[in-house]
Amino acid sequence: MATADEGLRAHLSTALAATKSAKRQVIQKLREQQILTPTADLPTDVGLALSQRRQSFDTRFDPFQLSIEHEMLTRARLNVEKEFVSFKNLDADLSPESPEEKTKLENAARDRFLDLGIADMGLIRKFDLCRFSFGYSRVSAQPILPDKRNMNMPVRLRLFDRVKDDDRSKYPIYVVQQANQAIYVKLDPDRVMGWLASLNCVDPITPEEGLKPGAGILARTLPMGRFLDGLAELPHSYLYLYTLLHTYAHHLINQVSGYSGLDVGSLGEYIFPADLSFVVYRNGTTMDLGNLSAMWRNSGRAMLDSLLDPRSLQCGTGSLCTTRGSACPDCQMIPEVSCLTSNKLLSRSVLRSIGGRPRFDKRGGEITGYLDWPCGLAK
Repeated sequence: MATADEGLRAHLSTALAATKSAKRQVIQKLREQQILTPTADLPTDVGLALSQRRQSFDTRFDPFQLSIEHEMLTRARLNVEKEFVSFKNLDADLSPESPEEKTKLENAARDRFLDLGIADMGLIRKFDLCRFSFGYSRVSAQPILPDKRNMNMPVRLRLFDRVKDDDRSKYPIYVVQQANQAIYVKLDPDRVMGWLASLNCVDPITPEEGLKPGAGILARTLPMGRFLDGLAELPHSYLYLYTLLHTYAHHLINQVSGYSGLDVGSLGEYIFPADLSFVVYRNGTTMDLGNLSAMWRNSGRAMLDSLLDPRSLQCGTGSLCTTRGSACPDCQMIPEVSCLTSNKLLSRSVLRSIGGRPRFDKRGGEITGYLDWPCGLAK
């Protein structure tokens, strides 16, 4: 069995190397023929980070890949009529029955967005999801199975049994594709940059003149591996930015769950750091019954009010939670199957001034939360 597995790994490695080589050759030919040409010169810091991205980032945390994905989401959904509906400009499906109530709800959303530091927020009707599995899950929570045949046996993922395809024996991959409802949120760039500047981080983000904030963000990225281990325990701007977006996403998930009736574990998150955006989506594999659109029609204004209410970011654990980074199962943590980071890089302190700061910032003392800057809304 070991010999067969080694042979399979060698075959897959050879095939993967050949595919990568063919891809590089195609790109090189396109560049030689001037079909694929750069349209802008990257800042030096951004170019350096881009050249090291494969060694620095796990796929889910790669800010350059996420920037491309956000651009594709913008083209395929956000800029397409009927695919995305901003809560500031409702369509017939998301509007109340009377035009007067529609105008009142849109104006209330605009007012709340100013207080919440949100540039835009709305419903994506079809957020594409693709889930796949190529083997059986673990049979133990530990990396070994003790007392198996009088020896410690390693636990590993077992591939599905081979199937015949075109007279060849192949390992199957089971794929489920969906297009569920989602809520898209983009934060106010000026407010985010001002809030980050107020934190006095060791590497302030200073976008070059004429460029969007994303260029400055990409120049200040930090390595983020699959398990987020080895992160610098210093007040870095990028860690603060990611923590803000991540905590805001969890805050929205908790409120959406409360007003829609959906379980927290049935919702997921997607974060686009360089675009100051995130998406909270329906994560279930059952048929989407329009829970998020129904939630907005029935409780949209109440949900926005709850996001802004300081009480929604309080924790029953009290000072214990605050001194440990302001994130625990009683407040901001959600099931790890729904969280991108296994509940790391979370802190209520980045949203509200509650007396603490994230765990990676060891300076001590209190920071001003994003929702309290510069308006001073906390009561």
